[in-house]
Amino acid sequence: MRFDERGPAMRPERDAAIRAMLIDEASRAPEMKAARRRRNWMIWSGAGVLAIGIGATAGAVVLQAAQVSNDHIVHCLSSDRRAADGGYPGSQATLASRDGQGRVDDAIELCTLMWQQGVFEDGFDAASASNPPGAVPPAFQVCVMPDGSAAVVPSDEPAVCSRLSLAPLQD
Repeated sequence: MRFDERGPAMRPERDAAIRAMLIDEASRAPEMKAARRRRNWMIWSGAGVLAIGIGATAGAVVLQAAQVSNDHIVHCLSSDRRAADGGYPGSQATLASRDGQGRVDDAIELCTLMWQQGVFEDGFDAASASNPPGAVPPAFQVCVMPDGSAAVVPSDEPAVCSRLSLAPLQD
């Protein structure tokens, strides 16, 4: 074996084998790149279709119109937006019936009365007998909470229930 200042000398057959391997690799590079691109396209489009399917299914389940099944309580929301903690800002109300059970016949009427009494105004004192009257929003929408109770939202936007992740009231 011969040595020069760079290390052992390269034999001609090894040199030819390395050149052949490099030429073969360089000629296959575009094919491999195209195959990788096709594989990535298939993976990402499959993931996209899966995400769309999950979103559509979840949207259909969450946003289906529903009936109020819990008529003992009404959630009177003070805003058409969720709170920072994900909750629903507002108050709950019910009316007592003769049998001692709560009942709600007209959720919008009950919440309108609460707005008129100033329950949602700053400085409202529940212990005071004389609170100033409140401003009643021009329109309300009724949604259905996950527990089946009614939620009255101050909004004229028909899609507010969906935006709040609540079911719209079934007609």
